[in-house]
Amino acid sequence: MIIDSDTTAARQQSGVIVRQARPEDRRAIRRVVRDAYAEYAHGMPTAMFRRYLADLLDLDRHAHFGRLLVAEADGRICGSAAFYPDAALQGLGWPRGWAGGRALAVRRDARHLGVATALMERCERLARAAGAPVFAFHTAPFMTGAIALYEELGYHRAPEYDLDVAEVFGRAGDDPIRVLGFARFLF
Repeated sequence: MIIDSDTTAARQQSGVIVRQARPEDRRAIRRVVRDAYAEYAHGMPTAMFRRYLADLLDLDRHAHFGRLLVAEADGRICGSAAFYPDAALQGLGWPRGWAGGRALAVRRDARHLGVATALMERCERLARAAGAPVFAFHTAPFMTGAIALYEELGYHRAPEYDLDVAEVFGRAGDDPIRVLGFARFLF
């Protein structure tokens, strides 16, 4: 359920509020991203994981091309995501006109509270408002819990948009590290 700050009944029901991030939220966003992705460090070589994490933490770039969102529960920021009204601006091969997401993160101690679902629903609503026919994003194959959630929410694999992040981060000679494209038609 998407919760806006002016929807009191919805806020009381789920306890999760999704809002646009403010500049003073950036430190908390960085903590959330680091916490959420720490368990995935084993999924790729250390040097590549550092580049991947640095990309996720590049809040200035995400905010420049899109919007930073935060999810709060019990007055604490426990999730975040970057919404791109034009996913092509991510430079990850998405078609112009599609909306996209980056760096969806939920603190490990806040999982299974509906935080990721609330962030995804908010992104979908923003995508519809922007007139985007599709909302798309990438995730890694070892993020099995996230993949299960995305499939439950109606997202489908878009293998034609899979990427090798080693190549994306300028390490084309390294072993390939595949990330998976997922998309959902909104209209």
